Amino acid sequence: MSKKRLFLIGQALLCVLIALVLTVFTVRTFIEGSAWQAAGHPSDWIYTREKAGQALWMLLPLFCLSVVMTIIGLLKNIKDDEAEKPVRDAGLAGKLVRAIVAEPSEEMCRERKLQKKLQISGWTGFVICMIPILIYVTNGAHFSRTDPEGLDQSLIELVRFTAPWALAGLTCLIVSAVWQEKSMQRELEAGQFRLKTEKEAGIVKDPEAVRAESGIYNTTPGTSERRTLARCVMMAAAIIFIAMGIFNGGMKDVLVKAIRICTECVGLG
Repeated sequence: MSKKRLFLIGQALLCVLIALVLTVFTVRTFIEGSAWQAAGHPSDWIYTREKAGQALWMLLPLFCLSVVMTIIGLLKNIKDDEAEKPVRDAGLAGKLVRAIVAEPSEEMCRERKLQKKLQISGWTGFVICMIPILIYVTNGAHFSRTDPEGLDQSLIELVRFTAPWALAGLTCLIVSAVWQEKSMQRELEAGQFRLKTEKEAGIVKDPEAVRAESGIYNTTPGTSERRTLARCVMMAAAIIFIAMGIFNGGMKDVLVKAIRICTECVGLG
């Protein structure tokens, strides 16, 4: 691995570390502040300027290191050469190869079936993991307490219960997507080999049939016109509703609410 690649990986890991530390500090401050409020100080603010300054002071070395690495990267023109290249879509490329090939091979059909099974399995696992979360959230007994201490405890218990299930569901989708990508790549390679064999045998598919089956070329004029009409209708509706809101005083109400949120809830001003 080149030094340039290591530098970029280190810079990315540093950004992730800063985000994790900030997240841990925020959660810890919320838990400690909630406990302090429950101990008999309900009017005290959890997030104070002193606590925020303390967190930023602790993170100052990481911030400085990140700035230094950014400056070094700019001066030495260190950047990811792959960033500006178009993303290789194995699924789209495989769809095009399937449209060009006159008759898919057994390996292509097998990989295609595997991709469908993986997709169904991934989403099935995700849905199963979401069921306990849905049951927990819809159970009013978990949110019966309305006092500040009870609300904080309910929020903490909600995160503790839902986080593992949400992580498991996302893991199912990620694993399924990774395996699908590998299967698509194998299908693409098999399709390219099949296409090469058909060309050597003089089998060439009709271009119009390829265009009709692939579905990745320009849309038909009728579809394009319907999309344009839908955009115009939505744009006209948006303009009409904005004008109605201005004339009936809705714009002023939104402005007043925004000011109140900033001055009363967030604490600005």
